Amino acid sequence: MNLLCEREGPDLLGSFMEDLRYEGVDRQMRESIMAESVETMNKISAEEPEYICTPEMFESANLRVSQAMLSWDEMRGITQ
Repeated sequence: MNLLCEREGPDLLGSFMEDLRYEGVDRQMRESIMAESVETMNKISAEEPEYICTPEMFESANLRVSQAMLSWDEMRGITQ
């Protein structure tokens, strides 16, 4: 979304994939996750920016990212 909407933001997918590699997650699993991410990015890029680049979409995406990061931390035994 950041790329499509020309917004600055951290590369959360890259950081997550690096964490997976560091934690020793199986290569096939990492490739599967990356393939699903590419599929999602392709779907997003096929849409018109005015339908994607809304405050509500960014709020929703940020919420999902936060929930995913919390779940990932919990799986690794990291609590906050």
